[in-house]
Amino acid sequence: MAVLPCFLCGKELNQRTDKNRKPYFVCDPCGMQVFIRRAIGIENLERLTRVLKRRDLHLHMHAQTLFQIQAILGELYGVEDELTKLDDSISIFSKTSREKARARKLLKQRLQKLLDDLERIAE
Repeated sequence: MAVLPCFLCGKELNQRTDKNRKPYFVCDPCGMQVFIRRAIGIENLERLTRVLKRRDLHLHMHAQTLFQIQAILGELYGVEDELTKLDDSISIFSKTSREKARARKLLKQRLQKLLDDLERIAE
């Protein structure tokens, strides 16, 4: 039976079989479902399973790295959203251009730090 990691959260997913005897995977925490319906996909899944067993690869060993990457990406998206909001904001509360420039500089520094962290993980 195949075991694959969820590409959203890293949880191990056990292979299930539908009523037509076709493989699929479900991640309960994420709600993600992956169905393999075509013969080529089923053959590729079987081949992948054989290779993983033969090489004795433990996918859960990489789950921590996946979690780190997901956390950094989530924060990156948040910082990018803040930059967009800052650029799009109208000075209703009389934020000076100096304050906006300082906030923009700090957000860009945070973006660079997060990108450096991703690069470190990739190495």
